[in-house]
Amino acid sequence: MVKTALHLLPITLAAIGWLGIHRLNRRKGWLRTGEVIFWDAILLILVFLLWLRWF
Repeated sequence: MVKTALHLLPITLAAIGWLGIHRLNRRKGWLRTGEVIFWDAILLILVFLLWLRWF
């Protein structure tokens, strides 16, 4: 059970990051939908790289 929850942590962090980007974009209107998805993918890759480096 703990291992499963541990494996979901990077995706959860990326989802929280997407939520932050999405909320900021709704207020400011800086990015289009495709750009929000792009930056979320970059964030997910960075989270996974950090995750692999530490564990």
